[in-house]
Amino acid sequence: MELFKNPAAAPDVGSPGTTRPLCWMLVFLSLVPTAIVLPMAPTKIGIAILAGWIVLIWIAITFARGQFHYVVPMWVAVYPYCYYFFTFPRERSIFTVDRAFIVLLVIEMLVISRKAFAAPLTRDVRISAYFWGLYLLVCIFSLAGHAPSEALPFYRLLVEGMLMPALLGLYAMRYFPLLKDLQKLHLGACLLGLGLCITGLIELTTEIDLFPWNESEPMFTDTHLRRADGPFEQQVVLSMVAILAFFFIIYLRRLMPHRISLRQTLLHKTGAVAAFTAALIPLNRGLVFALVPIAVVDSCSRHRLISRRTWATLFGMILLAAVAAKLLDPRLYDDRVSSPDNVYQRVAQHMETLRVVHEYPFFGVGFGLYHDVASRNPRYMAKWKGIESMNYPHNALMTVLSEEGIVGLLFYVVAQVFLVRAMWRIRKAYPPGWLAFLYCFLVYVLIGLDYGTVYFSDINLFYLFILGVLYQLQIRMAHEQEFAVLNSPNQSSSLQVVEC
Repeated sequence: MELFKNPAAAPDVGSPGTTRPLCWMLVFLSLVPTAIVLPMAPTKIGIAILAGWIVLIWIAITFARGQFHYVVPMWVAVYPYCYYFFTFPRERSIFTVDRAFIVLLVIEMLVISRKAFAAPLTRDVRISAYFWGLYLLVCIFSLAGHAPSEALPFYRLLVEGMLMPALLGLYAMRYFPLLKDLQKLHLGACLLGLGLCITGLIELTTEIDLFPWNESEPMFTDTHLRRADGPFEQQVVLSMVAILAFFFIIYLRRLMPHRISLRQTLLHKTGAVAAFTAALIPLNRGLVFALVPIAVVDSCSRHRLISRRTWATLFGMILLAAVAAKLLDPRLYDDRVSSPDNVYQRVAQHMETLRVVHEYPFFGVGFGLYHDVASRNPRYMAKWKGIESMNYPHNALMTVLSEEGIVGLLFYVVAQVFLVRAMWRIRKAYPPGWLAFLYCFLVYVLIGLDYGTVYFSDINLFYLFILGVLYQLQIRMAHEQEFAVLNSPNQSSSLQVVEC
């Protein structure tokens, strides 16, 4: 597909220029710390220092050449594994790849904003950003009354789970050169799906925890079947990131030329199948409930993102797996499909959450502090059909309501509404882009109603990056169509001119 006829619509980050003197200067400067540190440091530490210094040199060169955007597809492919391998120290980490990545992107945005064309933000998107900022202020205010030693981990959670994803989404919306990196981004998404599928299958079949976290224990069904979580700490994260990658891969393929090489075709099909398989491996029932309305909407749409035959095949496989589980392992079927205990526990938990909200109605108990408050006071405990509550909200909206109160919930919801409204207004520029946005949004919201994923940084980073990419392409296509109409005044066009 030819995205833009007007080459000026694509962002230009500037010419690389002459960087050979800078490269040689950095190489010679690197010899000084290398010669001093390596003889004095132990072998492992010396190797780590050398590798880190090489990475810093590479980052400096990419900044100088205006090519740091090439890091983004690489981050998409490998970011889940960086949490386990490149976090230092492991407990109360100071350095993480995500933090360094976002800081560098902020610097990149400041550099690009001075010399490149940035995609405009519509009025609805700006209003959504204002309300998101107000929501973050409410989160900070909810922690103001607590001791710093108690609230410090939650300030860190606020920055990583809510602020950093917003900055990444802003970069994807305005500054990321999509046309240059479209195929690289597709490759990164396919590699992400393949990696999640492979690690998930290994954990499912061998019951080995490939990425053991300090405060996380593997989960099993009642029949002792391993519920894989891949490189993440929780199973729901693997399921959500994988299904988001699935829709992202399908969408990016629609933007690529109709005819691609056999290698690219094989990679696309393998990556899409692997991402969908990885989403199902954790045996997450909420995912199936989220896919049902998405399949209905897509099947009834004129511009389907996925064919009806593919949807029928996917749900046929899910149904076949459920029937096989009922025949071969009735306990597994009862645990993951027919048992009502999980529903009763959700009802009991909502009752407990509403009791907490009744005492802290306006600004909640504090960002991330629900479990501490609820577990200290046993009178909040609730039961339904003999099943006790969990002391965790287990619902995204209930989490926001109980921890930031009615005021925080209002700002949170309004920010989402204006973002959806912004995409709705430019939906006709490229209908498959609107559908991809809608499906990612429904996945995030519907699974969030079953599991409180609102603060998970590993989900939020990837989710808002995808939404940013979808928005930038939609708004640029809308402008391209508007320019085409203005340049052909005698031609009757059925395109909708989008007012931004």
